[in-house]
Amino acid sequence: MYDYSIIRDVILDNKYISEAEFEQNTMFNGQSYSWLIHCKLDVLKKWIPIVIGIPLNWELNLFDFYLNGEILFIPHIDKSGKLCLFELEGKLIYPDFEGLLNQCILRAKELITDGILGKNKNDFIREFDSYFGLLKDKLIAHVVLPIEKKHINIKFCEKETKDKLEKREIYFASINQKDFSIWGHRRTQKNGIYFYIKPCEYIFPPNIFNYNLNEFLNKLLDFINLETFKKLRSKCKNKLVLIFEIQQDEKTTNSCGFIIEKPNFLLKDKVKLVSFNKITPLLIHRVDVNYLSSRISFSSNELSNKSILLIGCGSIGGYVFHNLIKSGCKNITLVDDDIMKPENVFRHFLGIESSYIYKAKSLANYAKNTLPEIEVKIILKKIENAITDCSLNFNNFDYIISAIGNHTINNWVNKYILENKILKTIFYIWNEPLDIGSHVVRINIKDKNDYRDIFSIVNNEILDLSSYVKSGQTFTKTYSGCNGTFIPYGSTLSIESSILLMDLLKRELVGKVKNNTIISKKGDDYYFNKAGFLVSNRYKTQKEKYLEVALCDLRKDDE
Repeated sequence: MYDYSIIRDVILDNKYISEAEFEQNTMFNGQSYSWLIHCKLDVLKKWIPIVIGIPLNWELNLFDFYLNGEILFIPHIDKSGKLCLFELEGKLIYPDFEGLLNQCILRAKELITDGILGKNKNDFIREFDSYFGLLKDKLIAHVVLPIEKKHINIKFCEKETKDKLEKREIYFASINQKDFSIWGHRRTQKNGIYFYIKPCEYIFPPNIFNYNLNEFLNKLLDFINLETFKKLRSKCKNKLVLIFEIQQDEKTTNSCGFIIEKPNFLLKDKVKLVSFNKITPLLIHRVDVNYLSSRISFSSNELSNKSILLIGCGSIGGYVFHNLIKSGCKNITLVDDDIMKPENVFRHFLGIESSYIYKAKSLANYAKNTLPEIEVKIILKKIENAITDCSLNFNNFDYIISAIGNHTINNWVNKYILENKILKTIFYIWNEPLDIGSHVVRINIKDKNDYRDIFSIVNNEILDLSSYVKSGQTFTKTYSGCNGTFIPYGSTLSIESSILLMDLLKRELVGKVKNNTIISKKGDDYYFNKAGFLVSNRYKTQKEKYLEVALCDLRKDDE
């Protein structure tokens, strides 16, 4: 607990604070505080009553400031009068008690001042959804907002929440039938209405302390064409669900909804709700893909509209697939004829639940059960068979990724691309033994060079110029004869390799990769040396952990 004398000195020495009274170990608004300070804050030459709460864990959460008495409806304030002083996400709180407390007092003064003068009024737009969620008796709706922005009937159903502490109905709404299956909603569907509006001026949220929901709804209905409303309303019953998407400006979209029981509309010059049995606010939780994927580093259209062929669903391919779909890729074709075996589970993305199932099929099922709107096609064949029997055409894809990790097969693929003049960008990715390193190659034959440039022939011996291991060594292990051979490396190396690929793909998508290139990640040589193997000169001379060079500049190391 912080020393009272220090708290008292900070408060009493601050010129913006007066009439301070101190309480120790007390509660306020349901929160426990080690110290509570009732005082007044100088705002625009008026002394406004506030309460400052100092929690025991102030180093993690700072201090709480409340308006005491009349609570103003200003940005960055909740129903209890608590001010949101700072956005703490991603911020470091330096544990300087005196400095932080004085800084928080200044910030509270600034927020209240700007709120009274209307300087930060536009912050309401960024916080619109939060304030709408503070309205009394609100319900929640999980909504897949339509891609096409037009007024349209939307299907909705009701479901009971699984939260035992919050027993109330939750709604789900979408215009697409498949979304109800994807999200597991099987109750009877009814018609509601989705409206998309683009006001010329900002529409601010209702005053959470004093609002008329009917009046606010009618304000939104002013933007709706009378005939359009009649047509859409005719398909709905007496329990009417309305969902609004409000395009406030180019960067800001808000949403809100209403449940109206037995509504009566005046349909004369404009749409106006004149009577109803009950009107309930709906807090919209968006679950459409565009919104859900907005937190990833890829922009919304960089990867979502690309078609990708992934060859190989092993240790590397599994993590590549996972990263692709988590980055917004919606259209992937998998080529692999291998079955997941128990001995694979410790270095594969998949687990024992996929044992004795085709890896490609299990990955496709994972995507289907994990993320919405993903189309995964599977070809349960070796890549050479899939090509020769015309099961696939490379020209149908935007990008091709080979995660086979086999130079022989990759060379065969490269030959096929050259012979058929396929001008698609292909990425090859592979690991080296015992976590010594990994590589990703980007090749488009229109940019000169191809997969053959990774190799050199010296004294009738084919040498891998990219390799971190000295040539002439054998690394394969076997547990079940010739059919059970493998190269030993851990799952972490495959994870790192997939990250290398995603970084290169990201740059490729925005046009930052100008040449055929190879990226090599140098791993730790501890286990490699312990096993009695020798590293190549390339490993010895590479100082950086990551090295990216043009494929034409890849040179044989001196042996």
